[in-house]
Amino acid sequence: MRIPCSTLKPATIVMACVTILGACSSTPPPSRPVPPPITSDAAGETLVGKVIWHDLLTHDAGAALEFYGGLFGWDFEESEEAPGRYWDITREGQAIGSVFAANADELDSPLWLVSLSVPDVDGSVSKAGGLGASVAVPPSDLPNRGRYAVLEDPQGAFFVVLRSTSGDPRDTQHHDPGEWLWTELWTTDARGAVDFYEGLLGYRSEGIAARLEEVAEDEYGEAIAEGDLPVVFYAMSVGEDVRAGSHQLPAEAHPHWLPYVAVGDVAEAVARAVELGASVLLPAEAVNNGEAAILSDPTGAPFGVQQWPRPGGGDR
Repeated sequence: MRIPCSTLKPATIVMACVTILGACSSTPPPSRPVPPPITSDAAGETLVGKVIWHDLLTHDAGAALEFYGGLFGWDFEESEEAPGRYWDITREGQAIGSVFAANADELDSPLWLVSLSVPDVDGSVSKAGGLGASVAVPPSDLPNRGRYAVLEDPQGAFFVVLRSTSGDPRDTQHHDPGEWLWTELWTTDARGAVDFYEGLLGYRSEGIAARLEEVAEDEYGEAIAEGDLPVVFYAMSVGEDVRAGSHQLPAEAHPHWLPYVAVGDVAEAVARAVELGASVLLPAEAVNNGEAAILSDPTGAPFGVQQWPRPGGGDR
């Protein structure tokens, strides 16, 4: 998959996070929201490297709420502390993310900001700096949420490191429509990015090349190692659990994390999304045993929809 470069604009999220979360002040402003806990069914351990939360930063919250509610059936609860600026996203009564309203001075381009679980936020920030990352928002505590910081990786993708107060959501192999399914890092230096996240989170990576059909299965690893096949995707795991993927982008594109939402039928979801005002960045195509498409919501934030497994495609 390749996202058209013209859709990827640098996102300045520092001011948005500072303004909306009050992250740079030890005394939170009156408008600072109090978010819900990450989960009510914690795993009982820190699942290092797992994406445990999603925040949408957008210029037009009203359009975003209408779009995602119409597409996925999500509900939204407006913050009493920051009305008109912050909403909790809920699905069947469970909080699954947040929406932040930002103006043009605070945010260049709408995006989904993902939070990666870490056991020690301050230690992770220090380690990330040593690996070439920049600190966008320094470590801070948010009621009900936990301790977090916003970082920019060496390639330019923003992300959050978070130690959740409530614990991390349990891993599951079953994803109903409307649930978060998968997350990928789209970056201009996939190998360099993988090295960074391996050093920060202990990810173990496995490269996947293009043109798989041209190489026999028993020769695949050797072909990659010898450079006969260009690696276009890395699967990043902790232990036996695959936590995220990393895609190679053209040099002129801007790196970002891309979340996917589970759907029952990709074609139907894409058609409905377009009807609600979305743009198709990449049309539906087979992905291993599944099918996926990448869209831009009406406010400009990219995201994916994925059906897993594809009908008749077997298990993940």
